[in-house]
This record gives sequence, C-alpha cells and structure tokens, in this order.
Amino acid sequence: MINSLNKIPLLRFLFPFVAGIIAAVYLNFSTSYYLSTFATFFLLLLIALFIKKISSNYKYRWIFGILIYSCFFLAGASLTSQKIQSSKIAINPLKTDSNQSIIAKVIEPPQIKERTVKVILNVKGIRNNKSWNSSTGKVIIYLQKDSLSNQIGLGDIISFEPKLENVPPPKNPNEFDYRNYLSYHLIYQQAFLRSNNWRTIQKANTNNIFKIAEDIRKHLIQSLSEKGLNNKELAVASALILGYKDDIDAQLKSAYSSAGAMHVLAVSGLHVGIIFLIFNFILKFLEKIKYGGIVKGILLIIILWCYALLTGLSPSVMRAATMFSFIVGAKMLDRNSNFFNTLAASALTLLIINPMLIMEVGFQLSYLAVIGIVIIQPWVYAWLNPKWWLLDKIWEISAVSIAAQIATFPLGLLYFHQFPNYFLLSNLIVIPMAIIILYLGIITLSFIAIPFVGDYLVLALKYSIQFLNWAVIQIDQLPYSLTQNIRFSVTDTWLVYLTIIGLILLIAYRKFNYFLLSSCCTILFLTTISWRNYEDLKQHLLTIYNIPQNTTLNFIDGRDNILVSDIKLVQNRSKMLFHVQNNWINKGVDNEKVVPLSHLNKKHQLSNIYRVDNPNLFTKRNYFQFYDYKIAVIDNRFKVNTTQNKLSLDAILISKNPQLSISELLQTFDVKEIIIDASNSKYTVNKLKEEALLLNIKCYDVSTEGAFVKSIDFLNKK
Repeated sequence: MINSLNKIPLLRFLFPFVAGIIAAVYLNFSTSYYLSTFATFFLLLLIALFIKKISSNYKYRWIFGILIYSCFFLAGASLTSQKIQSSKIAINPLKTDSNQSIIAKVIEPPQIKERTVKVILNVKGIRNNKSWNSSTGKVIIYLQKDSLSNQIGLGDIISFEPKLENVPPPKNPNEFDYRNYLSYHLIYQQAFLRSNNWRTIQKANTNNIFKIAEDIRKHLIQSLSEKGLNNKELAVASALILGYKDDIDAQLKSAYSSAGAMHVLAVSGLHVGIIFLIFNFILKFLEKIKYGGIVKGILLIIILWCYALLTGLSPSVMRAATMFSFIVGAKMLDRNSNFFNTLAASALTLLIINPMLIMEVGFQLSYLAVIGIVIIQPWVYAWLNPKWWLLDKIWEISAVSIAAQIATFPLGLLYFHQFPNYFLLSNLIVIPMAIIILYLGIITLSFIAIPFVGDYLVLALKYSIQFLNWAVIQIDQLPYSLTQNIRFSVTDTWLVYLTIIGLILLIAYRKFNYFLLSSCCTILFLTTISWRNYEDLKQHLLTIYNIPQNTTLNFIDGRDNILVSDIKLVQNRSKMLFHVQNNWINKGVDNEKVVPLSHLNKKHQLSNIYRVDNPNLFTKRNYFQFYDYKIAVIDNRFKVNTTQNKLSLDAILISKNPQLSISELLQTFDVKEIIIDASNSKYTVNKLKEEALLLNIKCYDVSTEGAFVKSIDFLNKK
C-alpha cells in the first residue's frame, strides 16, 4: 500500500492542504498566526535538508513527512485565512455618513426575480466626502425591479449608498443557514436598494471575457427560442447544453431531483467529457503532421475552457476542465500520468486559486463521484458478464450509476435529506438521452443559422427533450420514488464514509484490519441512530417560528408533531416547509398534524381535538396547555373581559396587530411572559416592547430574536 501511495504524491499532499483550509474556515485564528507558523515549519524543513545525518538516514524519513505535511496544512490555512480577511476589508471603513458612496462591479450574471434583481458586486472603492479609497470584497445587493435594474449586466459598474447590513443568521432552529452559505462565497453583507439609491456609472467593457461569454450564451438561447424552442424544452436545453438553469420551473426541477436525474441539468464532468471526445475526434487529423500533437493539445485545452467559461464556470465544470487539461498536457509531454495524481493536481490548482471551493456541495460531489466511478465501477461491473452487446451497455451504465451513488449518497443525505429510489432506472434513460441531447444541441447551435437545416435540428432537439422530460416525470410519479426527510448528521456521514473506505480496502488488500474498521464504524453508526431515537422520545418542545407575516406554533411531544398555523398549506406549503422542515428532520418527528389558526373557535373545537389526538396537549379556542405550560394566542379579534379571577398563564402570544395594550391584557390574565411573533408590524412590536419594559414584564420579540423555543422537560408532567 505504501508503494501505491508513493505513486500519487500530489494526492498525499492534497489531504493536509484541504485539512488546513477547513481548519481556517472553522477556527478563528489570524492570518499572521498561520503565516508565522508556516514560516517556522518551512525553516525547520530547510534545516533538516541541510543536516546530513538526518537527510541521508532513512530511519529519519518520518521527520520530513511531518514537516512536509505540516507545511501543506499551514499553507492551506494561511491562504484561506488571507482570503477570508481580505474579503471583509470592504466593509470595515463604512460608516453612516450621508456623504459616503460605494462603487462596485457586477461580477456574476444578475438574477431577475419577482420583485427584485439580485446582483453580486465586487467593491472597488468607497468615497468619503471628496476622496476615494480603494477597497476589495464582495456584497450581495437586491435592486428594486424596474426598467433600469432590468438592464443591468455582468461587468457593469454602479454607484450606490452604503446601506449595507450584515447578513442575518437563521431565525428558526436548524433552518438553512444562508449567512453561512454566503460566507463560503466570501460574502458577508447585503442591502436592498430602491431605484433612487443607486445608478450605473459605467457599462461593461465589451472586451471583458466574462461579459463576452455571457452575451454569447444569451444569444445562443435567444436563437433557440426564435426557432421555436420554448417553455420547459428551452429551459432544459439552456441548462443541459449551456449551464443556464434560472428558467427551469420548480415543479420540473423537483421531478428531476426526485428521479435522481438532477445532475444532468447541471453542466458537469459528463458534459465536459463529451465535449472532449467530440473535439478529440475532430482534431485527430492533426496528429499526422509535425508538432500536430502539441497543436491539438493546445486547441483542446482552449476549447475545454471556452466551454467551461460559456457554461458559467461551476465547480464541477472547473474540476473536469482542469483534470482534462492535465491529461492533455501529460499526453503532449508523452507522460503516462496516474489518474489520482491528475485528479489531485486539478483539485490543488483550483483550491490554490479559490480555497473556499472545498465548501461547495457541487465541488465535493463532483470529485467524490469521479473517485467512486474510477475505484468502484470496475468491481460492480465484474458482478455480471452479459453476452449481448445491448445488455452489456445497459449493465455498464448501471455500474457507473451504482458506483457514483455509493460514493455520493452520504453527502446527498447530509445536504438534501432524501434518496431517489429509482436512480438506476432514471439513469438508464437520462444518461443516454443527455448525451444525445448534448450532441444534438452542439450540432444544432453550429448550424442553426442555415435555413431549413436549423429548423429541423431544433425540432429534433425539442422532441428529444420532451421525451426526456416525460420519462423523468413518469419515474417521479412512480410509487415510493423518493425517500424524504432522512435525518443524517455530520457524524453519520463520516462513519458511513469510513465504512465504505474500509470495505474498499478490504476488497483490495484482503486484510482483517480493514474488516475491523468497517465493522466498528457500522456498529457506531447504528448505535448513534438508536441513541438518537431513544432521546427523541424524551423531547417536549414548544416552538413559535419566525415566519414573516405569519403565526406558527409547533408542539413536539416525543415524535408527535402538532402544528398550529395561519399559513394556508394548499397555496404556501413550500413557504412553511422552508422554515420548519429541517427542524422536524433534526428532531426525528412524524408527519405534522395541522390545526389551522382560523379554527381556534367553538365551531371547530371537536375537529381540533381529533386533529391533535395528544393527551398532553389541551386546546380550547385560543388557549393551549402543553403538560403544565399554559399559553394563549391574542390576535386582532380578541376582546378583553375584565374579571376578578384572572387566568394564570406562562405566556401570551400576541399576533396580527391587536389594538390592545399589555395593561388591558393584564386585566384578564396573570402572565409571566409576553411573546410577540413575526405577524406584527414594526410599529406594534416597538409599542408593545416599550410598554413591557415600563411594566417590568418579560418580553420576547420573535422577529428580531428568532424563534421562541421552550423545553417542557423541567416541568412536572402529567
């Protein structure tokens, strides 16, 4: 095994480099600390090289191993820390001075949404009074949608008022952390700008290579549209051939995801590989002339990167383009390179340019899929030996799908909490059709300007995409096509990957230690699942979620899950699930029992009891008692009734801007805490908080403090 590792030195250096990047992301050490430590270890390495007793003695080789790996670890950490700190410089000089303004460049294609235009900007400078100070860093801006913002393009330079705010953390437990996601893209601040808060000061330079690529892509999509390709067919063609995914509707995207075919809509290594094969065949004639191999290699590399640029330089495309570039380069130099060395070289190159790529889901899945296909696919393919050519090709595609799924499913469960049960069936259709559509798409775009020829090619492309969409939708509609809401933690992911690695090593080297590794990891994995399931039974939680303009209470009793909300689930189920679903997955609860907030009256009392069906939760109109915790919901329909026998409550939840003061409520209730949810206006919230402060009563504002979570474990239970 050691001899095998000696053949792939770049892979051995990649691991500590990646570890250093991850350490810098999660540990808050300064760049100077990493750099000084790196300098110390590098100096020690140089000293060891010049000491003959150490450098010439084989038994001291471990010293060089420790020093070299430490240097790579610290190099990764230093580079990442420097990137993170430099990205924050743009924000530091900003104050609330009205004379300030910022100039920034649009660095990604703008995304036109329903009410806003989203742009990613690279800050170039900040004006204080009459002087300009250069700066760096990225920010995300939402422009009010109008005729001006609709015309903004990649490479444009704009000036705007410094209304930047820190990206807020998630306001609900286990909700998608958008702030964290943006930080991996080195973005820490955002702003919403009205039409009068910004202006374009310079249109994009026509010589900008990214602008040229974006314009070509738009022109090609427009050409397909003019020839009659539209709606879903145009959206899929734009995504599959050119990497433009913004026009795919949510329903179709969901169908592809459920069928396990989402990867074909993201231009990836498959697409780059096909482009490589096409042009490798077309340029084969160059090999017959002197220096033709070098010319062919250079042209192939240029073509690959032009395609990568045209499709938006996604992490998977950059990985594939970089890897093929190294393969072509090695062939130009007549060197037989090890595949894993080439793969590691491509990863190191990309991570040196942008170390934060390691945090991209696409980057992780792309490399793992390739590794899985190369290592696992030959073993899977060897399980069967079909004699017929067609059966052999079907099994070959199936073996690739199985290998890629084995390598990527733990990450898929961690990030997406779902598994496509019919991935084998879908890939048998999707992969061949994706190849056909990509070939046909390239031919169509090449000859689209020729009368009649272009029309018939677009028609063939349209029918091919229609068949692909139909097949994916049919698979999605099969019973049990998707297993959803799978709870899978980071610990689970590591344990499963260690199990897979142990099994691969066991097959390769037939050693008991690897069997022991995979067995221990499997036992630990099953133990953690059993322990979590046991702990689930002991949870008793009340959560009042932060969902803007809505009131939502969630009672979790063991695995029982009762939701009281004013959200109309038929129209807005996706809105609700965005805020609450990850929490439900994390808590391991059953499907929700929903009580509409509008049903909290005498008319629906029996149906509410039927829906709740929980002995520990009592409901009556706007009153809830969960074990010994008592809470009442006060909205704009509530009327105060003065009484001598006040109702004792743990909390009052105020929603929907009731025209009542806290003093009036205290005439009816004896309450310990006031909770103000996110359905109230800012005016109402501020007014209630001021009054609570004067009355010296505890007050919790969900809209600013995040979801209100109360564990009932410490109370006496019935």
